Amino acid sequence: MSGDILLLRREGTFLVNAIKSNLEKNNYSVQESSWNLKDITAKKDNTGLFVLYADETIENSGDMLVFLKDILDEGGKPFLVIGSKEEFAAIEQFVPEDLISVKVERPLDMGLFLEKVAELSDDQYTEERKKSILIVDDDPSYLRMIREWLKDRFRIGMANSGMQAIQWLAGNHADLVLLDYEMPITPGPQVLEMMKAEASSSTIPVMFLTGKSDKESIMKVLSLKPAGYLLKTIKRDELIETLDKFFVEQKYKG
Repeated sequence: MSGDILLLRREGTFLVNAIKSNLEKNNYSVQESSWNLKDITAKKDNTGLFVLYADETIENSGDMLVFLKDILDEGGKPFLVIGSKEEFAAIEQFVPEDLISVKVERPLDMGLFLEKVAELSDDQYTEERKKSILIVDDDPSYLRMIREWLKDRFRIGMANSGMQAIQWLAGNHADLVLLDYEMPITPGPQVLEMMKAEASSSTIPVMFLTGKSDKESIMKVLSLKPAGYLLKTIKRDELIETLDKFFVEQKYKG
């Protein structure tokens, strides 16, 4: 697992201390945080797994739960909740159920809890939760650069031509395609038409990559009704922010 376990709790009870002790005995690195937004913010980037120990006050912790939902949405990190059925229901008023990886009901079975932590800490589990993006561009150096920027946050596929992209999509799943608008032989618009003609790829959103920023060129790109367009001069942080925002909007669309 990449990162620590962040144990979120209102206060350090005997059971919370036992949970931390058992995790550390099993060689996990554990940080604790009270239900404090500033404390969570300071520790979230180093966190690989969020564990929330809920109690009867959880229904009054809406601000913390909304904040936590946004973190989980952005980072795709696994989230384990310990609590009662009533506490799970209170949490789900603020955090969608599909963002909760595992619920462990009290009274706590420590062996079951540690088993679930091991499953969520598995690198393959974390990798499978990442969104999949196919990058299509005929410039190998640009492909490698974008992959390097995004590989820690998303699962990345690469294709250096339109036909290679279609072949890749025939055997793989993508949540988004970043598609070079201008490519030799099979340009981006033609690739988009081919994708729409295939049932397996017809609903995959496409963002065009373009080197042209003049109004006429942009209008031409937008006339094809892509999910968006990105200038190739975009910076790394701006690209990641744009993609994160896109996936959040997709999740709650409609």
